[in-house]
Amino acid sequence: MAAIGLLVVGAVLGGCTGTSGVNTQTLDPISTSTASPSSTEASPSQVSASQSPSPAGPSVTSGTDSGLPVEESADRAAVESQWVKSWDVYLEIARTPAADREALVATVAVDPTKANMLSDAAKFDAQGLETYGSLGHRISWPQSINGATTAVIDDCQDASQSGSMKTATGDKVTVGVARDHYQGSLVKGDDGVWRVEQVFYLKDEPC
Repeated sequence: MAAIGLLVVGAVLGGCTGTSGVNTQTLDPISTSTASPSSTEASPSQVSASQSPSPAGPSVTSGTDSGLPVEESADRAAVESQWVKSWDVYLEIARTPAADREALVATVAVDPTKANMLSDAAKFDAQGLETYGSLGHRISWPQSINGATTAVIDDCQDASQSGSMKTATGDKVTVGVARDHYQGSLVKGDDGVWRVEQVFYLKDEPC
């Protein structure tokens, strides 16, 4: 599977194909040009702002099965919460003072995702952009956690109510689409908190 770092300036997605055949693509904040296969970044804002957002608000649809063992159910709930929170942090990071960003990102991510998020926030600053809106999540589970300290979560994400905008004017630059397919790889720290380590953009797997 092709690993991509979570969250880039408005949407730089890294592209390559791994052993699983999952492909990733690259989109910059204000166009849809494809970047080189060595890039490793991603974000929720991916299409021109000329596309009209859908009226329905974002939501979280859990894929957790109520018939699961107690430990599995608890782990999935914790992973899902942190996954959703990591995207909320993404939407806040460009509006967060630079001195406070590392501490904020550390609550939801570890490297390489943590480093990518901080780098992306700096790129937003340099381009005079910030993010707006909120995201919807349709969660499912490609595999069980089974008490491990690593987990994989699947998200058919609704970014149609979010994007990037010019900080100075508030003019929208990009707006996302209603269905983007992501998978996240999370690790459980010594403090018992799950954090996002990597993100996978499933370019050729519609949801």
